[in-house]
Amino acid sequence: MTRRETVFDEVLDSQATFRALLDCMARPGTVAQLPRADYSAAPPAFCPPALSILKTLVDHRVSFSVAGASGRPDWIEYLRLNLSAPFQGVDAADYVLFDGAMYHDDFSRLKPGSLEFPESSATAVLAVAALFGARSAGDDPGSCYLSLSGPGVRDRETLSVRGFDSRYIEARARANRLFPIGVDLLLVDANRRVAGLPRTSHVEVG
Repeated sequence: MTRRETVFDEVLDSQATFRALLDCMARPGTVAQLPRADYSAAPPAFCPPALSILKTLVDHRVSFSVAGASGRPDWIEYLRLNLSAPFQGVDAADYVLFDGAMYHDDFSRLKPGSLEFPESSATAVLAVAALFGARSAGDDPGSCYLSLSGPGVRDRETLSVRGFDSRYIEARARANRLFPIGVDLLLVDANRRVAGLPRTSHVEVG
């Protein structure tokens, strides 16, 4: 099969993506913008900007996986062709890509790190339909509203997320109940918007 490439500057775009990710993790509830890249060859239903995140964060020593891998062979092939990183099972991978629209039990298998090395935990990258930084005037019945508080948040922040299964928030609370052990989340949409849900944040639905 012909190799499928993206137009992504490994230096400049990676630096811009990394800065955006640092910003949204340091200030939970805010939405950052990823740099533009050409993803014309992405497989159906794949959220192309998720590739920018993975190209920035994984390498030959940092692994990735895909939730429900047996049902996403085209996603896995696309990522393997575009990443210089090992593919591992969900329970061993450092970064795991999820379809945020439907909860997958693989979330419960993410590695939580340890008391000695909490940084060895996994990060879940959840692809959602749309992501906004504040509740708009009037409720959108198609959106899930996430209310955040804690370190890095002034008073309270609200994220409006379309195409998001709120069961991920319940599962996140279970995974993070023994802080600092736990997992971090990144939400990303096709319009290159990204938001972070670090394990230090308290997140409520509604």
